[in-house]
Amino acid sequence: MVQSELLSSFKHEKNKRFSLLQIWNDDDQDEFLKLILTDYLNYWTGKYSLEEIKKFSNLNDFDINGIKQQFIDAFATDFQNFSLKVEGLETKKLEIKKVLDSEIKVKVISIELKIASDSSLLAEEIFNFSIKKIKNLQKRNELLENEIQELREQKNEAVESLRECVNEKEAMEFDLYSKFVQILNEKKSKIRELAKSDE
Repeated sequence: MVQSELLSSFKHEKNKRFSLLQIWNDDDQDEFLKLILTDYLNYWTGKYSLEEIKKFSNLNDFDINGIKQQFIDAFATDFQNFSLKVEGLETKKLEIKKVLDSEIKVKVISIELKIASDSSLLAEEIFNFSIKKIKNLQKRNELLENEIQELREQKNEAVESLRECVNEKEAMEFDLYSKFVQILNEKKSKIRELAKSDE
């Protein structure tokens, strides 16, 4: 199953902080998108089929993949080039618009989430996602640290090899220079001898 998840934290409504967990199931037409929204006191949730997403979306300007990408981008980029409206108490209406110009906004999607009577399962789902994400980041961090260590070792080997090459080059230059001076001195001696014998 192709599933992508994103947990975002954002401020809205007089700087009130929210978190939104998006779970996209590309292979599940009946539960194409699941959302969990929280203000850390209350939880709202919604499960939407592919057809419902099409109904709530602006399919005139975006195809379904474009809607999904715009939705993900809005939360991943902290709403750069997007506007967000969150309103309601028992039912939260979440509306995202793409800002094309300072005065032109195009609706991407408008979706409703219902308040949860029992928030413990939703909180658990957010915590499980967070724990899984932390573990994945730790694994990635370990891999990157190993890669950094390997690169550091390769750099040290390259520096040592370069140092050896410089030393060999200097030794070769000294050797060649010494031989050149010796040959030059021998030639000078011969020239002097030839000059004396000509007199």
